[in-house]
Amino acid sequence: MKTSLRFAALMLLVLPGAVMANEKLVQDKQCMGCHALKEDGAAPSFQKIAKFWKGKGNAEVAMVATIRKGSAATGGPHWNKATMPDQSERPLVSEAEARQIAKWILKQ
Repeated sequence: MKTSLRFAALMLLVLPGAVMANEKLVQDKQCMGCHALKEDGAAPSFQKIAKFWKGKGNAEVAMVATIRKGSAATGGPHWNKATMPDQSERPLVSEAEARQIAKWILKQ
């Protein structure tokens, strides 16, 4: 019992840091220039994206491709006329970073 309580307490300390790290990554990669958490702007909100992809088995794979290569790489534009630029117009995003961002978005 003590071990599980310690683990739970540790997770309460670690998880907020992981969320903040993901938010910092999203900011560092300039995602927030077009996206916001709750409100649509130049691009759909992260909550809208999460809702769209909820329950779809290919969500993470498709999102990683779009995050790394832009809308054109995955048959975009996906949201009206807006297109996500490729990495020639924004900071480079590694495969691991894109996967981390996609997982964070899907939890919104």
